[in-house]
Amino acid sequence: MVDSKRIKSNSKRNILIILGGVLGLFFLWLAFRDISLKDLTDGVKQMKVGYLIPCLFLVMACQFVRAMRFGVIISPFCPLRPKPLWDLLNIWAAANMIMPARLGELVRPYLLQQKGASFSTVFGAVMVERFFDLSGLLLLLGVVLLKTPATLEKFAFLGEILLICLVLGYALVLTILIKKEKSLSFLRKILSMLPDKMGHFLEKIFEKLIDGFGIMRSPKQAIVIFLYSVALWFLFSATTYLFLLSFSINAPFLVAVTIQVFIALGVALPSAPGFIGTFHAAGRYALALFGVGALVAVSFATVYHLFSLIVCLALGTISYLSSEFRLDKKAFEGQESSSF
Repeated sequence: MVDSKRIKSNSKRNILIILGGVLGLFFLWLAFRDISLKDLTDGVKQMKVGYLIPCLFLVMACQFVRAMRFGVIISPFCPLRPKPLWDLLNIWAAANMIMPARLGELVRPYLLQQKGASFSTVFGAVMVERFFDLSGLLLLLGVVLLKTPATLEKFAFLGEILLICLVLGYALVLTILIKKEKSLSFLRKILSMLPDKMGHFLEKIFEKLIDGFGIMRSPKQAIVIFLYSVALWFLFSATTYLFLLSFSINAPFLVAVTIQVFIALGVALPSAPGFIGTFHAAGRYALALFGVGALVAVSFATVYHLFSLIVCLALGTISYLSSEFRLDKKAFEGQESSSF
């Protein structure tokens, strides 16, 4: 029985790796299909390297805010001090850069098992973090769409829609926090209308998400996490904005936020290690919306990606060597299947 589960788990992982590789190659071609190596080299040389120093500090600030936010999420069942949280998030970010198909997402649940937390509980906490990531990013985008003077009327209207959806979504989260059992019961009634296999799969996902929301002690804690999320995506967008300036792209802050939305959606896909391809295509086509030429956009995305890769790997290596967290080759065997 154990062997059959392991084989099934390995098969799922292999399928994800293959799918990620194929998607990575496709998006890499999509991003670079009309850019020669010489043109790319010339484009990269146009960057003002002095901007890398403040960008480094902003990336480190992003990691710190992300670590503090995750600490709040897991505090009811696995309270950690800032240093272990910092190390945990750095190791996870580095693993995400190395491992294909977003398998690095399993790193935090695995590492926190070493602190006594259950894999499934931490997995639920990660899903909660993803919800707040999305809500924080979309709130920032909605506000920027509304407040940027040059925004077209239809995009300003989109900003209003985003803000309304976020208010409704956040109200739903608070309802789940207060009425967990009734929420689960209502969910099961809705999913019972679907085919059994699909309904069971979706029920497991939503149960983990709802369990994750149940981790939080109170609506006040949810608000704190949300504020952390807004701050996090503001810092990410500020980093992107500095990279735009380094390539002499004088654009409103809206452009940086839009790029962050595209990149966040792009790297959410199963991809090759380091988000190669998906990151570049997201950067190129986000800038294309604002009339930035392909060569400048691809040069921007290439340098931004390489910078992020190097910083994440460096921070992850330092944290791994200076922390008590340890990985081994058995780290994720069977964990994918046990998560659902």
